[in-house]
Amino acid sequence: MNKRTKLLGLSLVMTSLSALASGGYITDPTTHISFNYDNVTLEVAQQELATCQGVAESTLTAPTETKKGSGVKGAAKGAAAGAAVGAISGGSGSDAAKTGAAIGVVSGRVSGRRAGAQAKEDNNAMYATVLRNCMIDKKYNALN
Repeated sequence: MNKRTKLLGLSLVMTSLSALASGGYITDPTTHISFNYDNVTLEVAQQELATCQGVAESTLTAPTETKKGSGVKGAAKGAAAGAAVGAISGGSGSDAAKTGAAIGVVSGRVSGRRAGAQAKEDNNAMYATVLRNCMIDKKYNALN
């Protein structure tokens, strides 16, 4: 082989390698975090993203179930407070206790819903943090 043929062959090999690792970005559909990849193919980037998604999903905690009757403590406190207010105001106390109990049940349920929403938000934040750290550890740049 002469020099010209070797040079042409080397040029073709370099061009094909640069086409394989052309770079771009890949986005996680859950968090919408995009990662830049330069030295790997799209398939490799997708595999590594899937690996990091698995790691991130393993850190999620199961949501706690709140029972329909939750807020019993709130109902009891509300009933006690209502009865006390009713007794002080000179009422029979029964109606005041019922009102206090109803308020206690509602506030207990609202509190349970807030706790569930907070747990979901905490899970999402943890997932995003672990995913970002895993991809950065694999030498990807987070774009957002």
